[in-house]
Amino acid sequence: MVTLRQIASMVILFLIGSSSLFLLGGKAERDAWMSVGVGVLAGFLVISLVTLQIQRLEPDRNLIEIFKLYFGRVIGFALGFIYVIYFCYKCIRNVREFADLSIMFLLSDTPLSVIMFIICLIGGYAVMGGPGVFFRMAEILLPFLLLIYALIYILLIATGTIDLGRLLPMLEKGFKPVWDAAIPEIISFPFGEMVLFLMFWRYIDRGSFSQVMKVTLNSYLFAGAFITVMNVVIVASLGSLAGWSTVPLLQATTYVSIGDVFERFDPFVALLFFTAVYVKLTAYYLGASLALAYLFRISLRIAAIPVGIGIFFGSFWFKSYMHQVNIGFEQNIKYHFPIFQMYIPVLLLIVMLLRSGVRSRSKHQSQPSSEDSNHAK
Repeated sequence: MVTLRQIASMVILFLIGSSSLFLLGGKAERDAWMSVGVGVLAGFLVISLVTLQIQRLEPDRNLIEIFKLYFGRVIGFALGFIYVIYFCYKCIRNVREFADLSIMFLLSDTPLSVIMFIICLIGGYAVMGGPGVFFRMAEILLPFLLLIYALIYILLIATGTIDLGRLLPMLEKGFKPVWDAAIPEIISFPFGEMVLFLMFWRYIDRGSFSQVMKVTLNSYLFAGAFITVMNVVIVASLGSLAGWSTVPLLQATTYVSIGDVFERFDPFVALLFFTAVYVKLTAYYLGASLALAYLFRISLRIAAIPVGIGIFFGSFWFKSYMHQVNIGFEQNIKYHFPIFQMYIPVLLLIVMLLRSGVRSRSKHQSQPSSEDSNHAK
């Protein structure tokens, strides 16, 4: 079982994840951090009014079980299998990010295939341990990662790298660029990705689901505030260069120099990136494996094998890091991901509410008839 503290840690790590690699809302330029704030609020509505409500109605079932229950075996199976593909694709993107970053910053002479094979093996090993083991790992990692982030921010402030004047003037072009950069892009990445937790919430050791909702939403808001601050730091450090940088936070740390002694803090940033991306890709790997296991009624260990093979070979589809990023931001986030993160969940919730309404009406109708029969006796 998973504890509330572990689910909180996973929500924070998962949302920070690969979002630390980019300047989210970059089209809004110096107002990018405002776009993140808008995305946080819009995503909060989606998770509180849709995603969590689905789980509230069926707290002891995961997404695949809910599909089968409310749409029947055939349609439920088809929807479940589509989500297996979606989870695998998200994992593929993270595996490729991890491998490309490794080659760019650490292992320039290592073949891409070797890095991707190793990360798939490590991810598969964590998946086979089940949700309990994986979520416990997130609980352990989170304090260390937050501490490193805090250290980096302190160093950027201490060395004068951060200049809040680079955030001015605010809303120079009005609010429209802020809105356009947030909707639907920032909702889809990273906040809409919380749909994955419909595979995990049922494993929480809880008293009532209201506790799960409270912990999840508080963790979500913390992660949203953290990502907003991260965008402020990036823009205040790099100014107009932030939107053009491949990995902006990493570039910002290259300006840190204390007395020509303490320099080259980029290994710490690389550690943050690799750890956060690893947690995110493993979460998707676990979600896809759990979904496949429930669809075909096989064990998680067996399901993890074909999922891992598919993820490994699928990672070769992207031609380069920038190819993967461009497809993600120009196509997936705008047109594909909202289908899985918002449209299908909204449809599912409507069906669930209609079915539950029919059940409650039938119960009310059956109660008077039973009372009448008792009076007749």
